[in-house]
Amino acid sequence: MSVERKYDGEYCQIHVDVSNHESGIKIFSKGGRNSTRDRMGLHRALRESLKLGTEDCAIQKQCILEGELLVWNDDTRTIAPFHRIRKHVRRSGRLLGAAQDSPVTANEHLMVIFYDLLLLDDTFCARESLDKRRHRLQSLVCRIPGHADIGSREVVTFSSMNAAEELTAVFARAITQRWEGLVLKGSDDPYFTFDNSKPFIKLKKDYIPGLGDSADFIIVGGHYNTDDEHDIGMGKLWWTAFYIGCVDNKDEVCRFDAKPRIRIIGIVDKYGISKDHIVLLNRQGYFTRMPFAMSTPNFDVVLEPTQRIRPVELFTHPYIVELVGAGFDKPASTAYYTLRFPRVLKIHDDRSFGDTISFKELQEMAQNCLAMPDKAQREEKHWRERLCGRQQIDEE
Repeated sequence: MSVERKYDGEYCQIHVDVSNHESGIKIFSKGGRNSTRDRMGLHRALRESLKLGTEDCAIQKQCILEGELLVWNDDTRTIAPFHRIRKHVRRSGRLLGAAQDSPVTANEHLMVIFYDLLLLDDTFCARESLDKRRHRLQSLVCRIPGHADIGSREVVTFSSMNAAEELTAVFARAITQRWEGLVLKGSDDPYFTFDNSKPFIKLKKDYIPGLGDSADFIIVGGHYNTDDEHDIGMGKLWWTAFYIGCVDNKDEVCRFDAKPRIRIIGIVDKYGISKDHIVLLNRQGYFTRMPFAMSTPNFDVVLEPTQRIRPVELFTHPYIVELVGAGFDKPASTAYYTLRFPRVLKIHDDRSFGDTISFKELQEMAQNCLAMPDKAQREEKHWRERLCGRQQIDEE
């Protein structure tokens, strides 16, 4: 089994035609959109790593590769956080959602991580085993530190007695090094399968109950979308998604019973909340709904000036929910961190605003989780122990 690092970037499929000297490179996004012009900052790295236009180029006619677009920081010699991509990649010629991001510096630039090869000249590589495709890829790509590389991986023999221990060690190291996760692929598997199933398994810490980044947040209001209502398939709904927030003045609320200021930081949609929870919030929330207002008798609302989030309706008595996410990220047009891909675990009816995470605490939690550990070996050992004895740490 090939255990590969999951990189936190943007997917790109790269088509190369060596006979076309002017526009021999085409880059397509995950949705199939031609993003060649928007990703001009990657072209030089592609040409140099594939040795295009030189006698050493291993491509005779054409090739199709898969990779991940990332931002590399020369000063820290690390891959920059996902949100930094917004400053380097345009969308139809425009920078979107980057107004609150720090400016691009000379020490940052795009890079590509290659991880698969689908076509090489007249050979349809997608029918070959992963090991053979990786071997071809290694002979095709010239590694350029900080600009182009081949995705890192380890091979674990799952039939061996030590397979679980080996995979646990790799996963613990991935968490410690702040990787997004791992991707498990069969070493003998082709790219395409006959039953159209996905020939890989994603492994991230938030997929394991009790190990994701979680905290109690506030659901302050709802949002309705007709298409989402149809997809949810639970009949007529008032809301199909819900606005989440944090208390800005938690100390004053706890110490002096001050009126809470709830900062809306994001939204949890149909992918992050169960149908049962959607129905519960619709049934109970119907009786406490009110038109949106910046100030209500029970709380005030704080919105970022650049934020597009603006509920139509609020709940007079907001709900306390436990959310888990896949790490942290900065949403478009904002300067703060929030949970990435938030999912509702529980709706609490016995907790107050003082029990939830404050906006300040959320930022501190994000920075601590994103920062590299000072004592990596100790943290890696800690994660190995948690992964091996996970049932012992599930408090609930």
